[in-house]
Amino acid sequence: MRKYYLLEQLTQASYTMLFGAWLIVLFLFGVLYFLFSLLPGQGPTFFENLTVIEHFLNSLYFSTITATTVGYGDIVPQGISKFLASIQSVTSFILLGIFVAKVVSHKQEVALEEVYRHTVEDIFHNTREDLFIIRKDLDRIIEEVEETGVLSADAWELLTTAYRQAQTILQEIPEFYNTERNLYSLDPKREQLLFEAVERTLQRMNRLLDILSHRGVDWTVHEESVKELHELTRAIRVIASLWHERSPHANTESFEDILSLNDAIHSRLEEALPQ
Repeated sequence: MRKYYLLEQLTQASYTMLFGAWLIVLFLFGVLYFLFSLLPGQGPTFFENLTVIEHFLNSLYFSTITATTVGYGDIVPQGISKFLASIQSVTSFILLGIFVAKVVSHKQEVALEEVYRHTVEDIFHNTREDLFIIRKDLDRIIEEVEETGVLSADAWELLTTAYRQAQTILQEIPEFYNTERNLYSLDPKREQLLFEAVERTLQRMNRLLDILSHRGVDWTVHEESVKELHELTRAIRVIASLWHERSPHANTESFEDILSLNDAIHSRLEEALPQ
């Protein structure tokens, strides 16, 4: 594993550090080209009658075109400088490759995070809309009870489905708070909208049970709906706990309201069902 340590360090380096390392390599090799050019047949071929400064600037120029793999051909390495040019080409290529890879990887991460945010945003809106649909279904059942004083087989089936759907929908709520990657979290306004949707749904369920009892409809005889309602109250206790734990906003009162409404439903179940 140690032989890959340097490569891992480079891939984790910042853009500034990578570009700085590339410039350092360029400058150091420029110095080496300059020094070896002082030895006959060992440095790059430069124009004659150059001053020391011009000689050094040409060395940096040759180092630059070598590092960028341009290679115009106006300056040609000789002797040891050929070996240096080969090493510099590979080293610079690796540094530039890592730099480009980090840029591409960052863009991909940004794109994926944006897709994730849009996906969760869609789920958020769908959750509120699905809860609204459940409330409309409950309103239809309430209307039927108030008009006829009984529930049809279709109404019982609709009620059972509403309880089951509520479980599935509410289980998605804690996932809005991705604590591991911190990609998305509901802001206080959206969270409050979600609280209101859940509270209204539970209020509607309590109202339905009130009306069923008031009109003399024994809702405990329908085992399937009672079973789903019982599962729903248990699920809400778990979901509310996770939701409260993951939420970064101090909104304890709303959680207490949800649990209070859920406890009211659970108390009805405890009173109505035989122990």
